[in-house]
Amino acid sequence: MKKVFITILLFVSFTLPGTAGELQEPVLKVGVAAYPPFVIFNGNDVAGISVDLWNNIADSLKLRYQYVRFTGYLDMMDAMGRDEINLTINPLTMTENRLARFRLTIPFYTSKLALVERPVSAIPMTTVFLSLINWRTLRLLVVICVTVFIFSLLIWLAERRKNTREFRKGHQGIADGVWWAFVTMTTVGYGDKIPKTRLGRTLTLIWMFFAIALMLLFTAEISSELTITKLQGDIDTVDELRKVKVGTLEQTGFSAFCEINRIQYLPFTDLKEGVDAVTDRKIEAFIGDYATLEYLSEINKLGKSMVINPTSLNEQFFCFGANKNYLRLIDEINPIMLDITESAQWTEILYKNGIRP
Repeated sequence: MKKVFITILLFVSFTLPGTAGELQEPVLKVGVAAYPPFVIFNGNDVAGISVDLWNNIADSLKLRYQYVRFTGYLDMMDAMGRDEINLTINPLTMTENRLARFRLTIPFYTSKLALVERPVSAIPMTTVFLSLINWRTLRLLVVICVTVFIFSLLIWLAERRKNTREFRKGHQGIADGVWWAFVTMTTVGYGDKIPKTRLGRTLTLIWMFFAIALMLLFTAEISSELTITKLQGDIDTVDELRKVKVGTLEQTGFSAFCEINRIQYLPFTDLKEGVDAVTDRKIEAFIGDYATLEYLSEINKLGKSMVINPTSLNEQFFCFGANKNYLRLIDEINPIMLDITESAQWTEILYKNGIRP
């Protein structure tokens, strides 16, 4: 009897799961939240790039799993932190906070930062005019006018005795000086007002260089205001992005990018809310993943009034994530994920879901 009991005990000890977190759960709970084209909800079915990738990985490892749906991305992450789900196949970007809380796989997709904005083929003149009515522009105009008047007065004082034909007496001569100053400043050079005295010509040389500096300042100010009025699709620097009012999904790699680079942004909980904010003119552009935004645009969920402009700024590396107790599972997933993403099969998965590699 004792031998039979020991035999049963040994059999149970070798066949029962071990104590590691990933071996205690015979059926993995995989969290998913809608994030097309990576995770797409079609009724009771779940599809998308991440789903196809995960199905291949699970088949290779012979894993048993069930999907747990979440309506919100943040709710899913909190559930994984509480170990209510074992892992998520939603694309997660690498951030310092996530590396501390979870276990991430190797990246399976490199994303581009893109901007959703309202299309503007041309700037209406009324919009241009209204955009220039601000304190900074008006202050610069006042400085230019005062400087023009000072040089106009100086050139008239220098020329009024020996060049009375071109710089007349009294207020008419001052008006002649103003004309000379504006013609010289704009480099038109009609030649109808030519200083004859040595002092007048010296003032003209000084005014030429001074006027160039003023025109450069004025041009830079106008360009800055028009950039804010019309968001261009060729934003390639962080400084340019700081000039516009933007929004993005909170607690993502894009929000971390904004915080690191001191870009003011309005946080949103889902893509639709962010895109609607652009439509409602609460923000000028919404920052997101190019593949996701392009997918939504193609199925007309962004509306015909929206355009998507990819940038060459922050690249995001998408990974799967698991509860921190599932390190062994991540170690098993990584080599298979690498094999798939480096094969022709991965290209087929991307094309199948409307993404051009």
